[in-house]
Amino acid sequence: MQKGRGIKSTKETAWTTVRHLAPRLVEQLRPTAVIPKGGHANKTAPPVEDRPSAGTLAAFDFDLAEFPLFRFSKRPRGADRQPLCYADTITGPQGQRVARSWQVYPGHLGFGGATAQVLLFDLLQLYLEQGACASHIEFGTLHSLFRRRGERNPSRDDYARMRRDMDILRGYDFQCRNAFWDARRRAYIDMNWRLFGSVFYFHQRAGLVSEELPYGFIEVSPVLRQIAHSRGFFSLGFPASTFYRLKPLEQRLAIYLAKKFSSQRTHRRFVDGVATALPIEAGRSQDVRITLQKAAEGLMQHGLTLLRSFHYDRAKDCRWLAVFQRGERPAQRQPLQLVSGILNERSQYLVDQLVEATGAAADVGWWTQCVRRLGPGPIERALGQFRESRQLRHVRNPPGLMTKILKDIAREVGIGLKGGD
Repeated sequence: MQKGRGIKSTKETAWTTVRHLAPRLVEQLRPTAVIPKGGHANKTAPPVEDRPSAGTLAAFDFDLAEFPLFRFSKRPRGADRQPLCYADTITGPQGQRVARSWQVYPGHLGFGGATAQVLLFDLLQLYLEQGACASHIEFGTLHSLFRRRGERNPSRDDYARMRRDMDILRGYDFQCRNAFWDARRRAYIDMNWRLFGSVFYFHQRAGLVSEELPYGFIEVSPVLRQIAHSRGFFSLGFPASTFYRLKPLEQRLAIYLAKKFSSQRTHRRFVDGVATALPIEAGRSQDVRITLQKAAEGLMQHGLTLLRSFHYDRAKDCRWLAVFQRGERPAQRQPLQLVSGILNERSQYLVDQLVEATGAAADVGWWTQCVRRLGPGPIERALGQFRESRQLRHVRNPPGLMTKILKDIAREVGIGLKGGD
């Protein structure tokens, strides 16, 4: 009995010591970042839970949803070192065409696949649950990450793979050209950045994963942290439990469509564009279409109500078009902004987006009223409808069109919105 009490005392001492040590390590090692008004650099995150709250909607980052991150097909040795490349052309604030590009370079362990995708998903959910305010994400133990997915008995290989995936995510280097827009400076941004910094695991005895102490954490890069503070993440419209049931490419497609469907009823895109964004790296175009068809059908078979139907069309130039028809709009939730000041920051971002889209800086008071009355979801929807209209036809009065769209949405959701005429 004396021996047992001694062991318990030793564990409690280690527990207490590490609990106080972890935040200090993070504070000493994190890169300096700009803390937005209302942010809290030293706030301690709540205890890590094994499972997210029941019914909680999962969320993701806008840009990480749209651009390629992982490779799901087997590739010849050495081919995994080539970057994932994406390029397209978008319409700028004044109607000009802007070429943007996104390149992902892997670290020394190469690209991540299906398991790395799930790990990134888990880390982003934890970051939001913990307030998206600290310079790190507390995941506790690797075992707690497995338990979030409903995996109770991971093998030794599973633990080794998760550690490897952590290092894969830390090794990613993103090189972006015109992929980001700074609404306040009214400028496109060329940016090279990373997702995460150092990762820390704690054990009572060296080499024993089974005796992990629940204080593991990974540093969030200043860029990802600033994105979370200023713009926030978007809701996928379904819980994490649904995500875990999907196959890897289905998971990726669900995230991509949730982003697109936040502002579009119908998403049409050339098949090769969708394939590059996910990515689907099949050798023949026919195999790409078959793979995409199976992934879309898999979403509907799993009951994801965001996708109602999917089919292919032929464009005038004979290229294949993938046509996704939205079912239920991904429900957005206010708790995405969990920290005092983040909601104000995002509201300002949406006002800037309205000013940028319409070119009507003099109407900033009206746009501010719309954001306050309607909230983030309807504003994102209005911006999407506005951009679609500008792509289809010439708009002679952009502020007038935006005001009409906002008032139509306000009537639809039962919110009074006066002014702006």
